[in-house]
Amino acid sequence: MTTVLAETTVQVLVDDIVVLPLPAIKVDEITARIDDLQCYVIDDKVIFQGILHKQIFYVDTDNVVRHVAVDIPFSGFADLPGVPAGSACSLTATIAFLSFQLLNEQELRETVVIDVEIIVYDLLQNTITFTNTLPNQSVRFGERQTVRVSGPSGGVPG
Repeated sequence: MTTVLAETTVQVLVDDIVVLPLPAIKVDEITARIDDLQCYVIDDKVIFQGILHKQIFYVDTDNVVRHVAVDIPFSGFADLPGVPAGSACSLTATIAFLSFQLLNEQELRETVVIDVEIIVYDLLQNTITFTNTLPNQSVRFGERQTVRVSGPSGGVPG
């Protein structure tokens, strides 16, 4: 039998500037999802990392819709007093907020807040070890855990 030792939720801020391959007159839409979540338990702490995958659709100066995909690594930690190193952990990440602003023809600033739910379990012999890596999936509109924002300056409150 497995026992939950600790549970918490933390937030990660990802603020970046993407350089578009061609000049843009506007950003039409951005979809985002979280991939490749991993966690590691050390004494009193859980360290985690993942990839913020974004697909950016923009209109170039010739009025042609273009696309660029961007993967941004992120990481963080949570203090969990009393949790022993080597425990098993699982993660669930949700995009709580995503906004963007076209700074100039080729620079796009994006701000994303990610909520990361962390659960730590004891690791008894002869029990199942929890996997915490999400499978790679293609983005489909309306896909669960995918956020879509559009317009001249997008923003999705959590």
